[in-house]
Amino acid sequence: MDSFLPVGHALPQHVTCRWLISLDFDGTLWQGDAAPPIPPAFFELMLQWRTQGVRWGINTGRTMAYLFDDLASIAPFLPDFICTCERFVYLADAEGELQPHVSHNEAANRAAAHLQQKMQPLLHAELDKIRRIAPHLEWIIAPTDPLSVEAADGATMDDLAALLQPLMTQHPDVSMQRAGRYMRLADSRFHKGSALAHVAEEWQISNDCLLIMGDGHNDIDAFSRFPGAFCAAPADAHPEVQAWIRANGGYISTEPGVMQVLHHWCSLFSPLSAAR
Repeated sequence: MDSFLPVGHALPQHVTCRWLISLDFDGTLWQGDAAPPIPPAFFELMLQWRTQGVRWGINTGRTMAYLFDDLASIAPFLPDFICTCERFVYLADAEGELQPHVSHNEAANRAAAHLQQKMQPLLHAELDKIRRIAPHLEWIIAPTDPLSVEAADGATMDDLAALLQPLMTQHPDVSMQRAGRYMRLADSRFHKGSALAHVAEEWQISNDCLLIMGDGHNDIDAFSRFPGAFCAAPADAHPEVQAWIRANGGYISTEPGVMQVLHHWCSLFSPLSAAR
């Protein structure tokens, strides 16, 4: 289980949650090539919108410890929720301290352990075949997770995912969670969408009061789980993610990062516009 708990606090919850923002991390909120990777204006906006009942969080494939390797150096306060490894859920309590959603996280952990026992030999046998038929593809099995693969780049992962599709077709209870050059096999019941559903239920947020933004294939699980939510992608999102957004009436920004999307979203709701 992702048991690392970060030091620090989210903003106090003096106002009932009315709006919920869910952000992917890598390539969405976190722009690794920028300086700083998250603009100070983002945190200023979250502070301003607090009085309007806005809470925000990060929905990522990273582990909590790996996430905070980067986030701790730049964030003046913690998110109100964090979903890690596309399945584990952490919610800030009234004092702003992140707490694990114990029952959900334990169920996700049991499912992951069962899946590893079932799929590890099958995945590794399939990868051995792929290494023989496509030796030009550069990838490794992640050293910390035998169901995760790291490719040299996103294009290589596209090719690798296509070659793994026959295995996935044979196991409809297994999903391929992809983000850029990373991929892991997962129990199809646990993904970014199911994790976010627990957050929305906890704070009684309806779909039309939810903003979801991401740039990778694993974000589509979150988009599709919430019909009526405001779904968005940055300009440099994967083409297949952009295609999903266009087909389903979402919003694609013309620049990287989250700020353009946030300002466009708030312009649709007069209480938020007044708080800009």
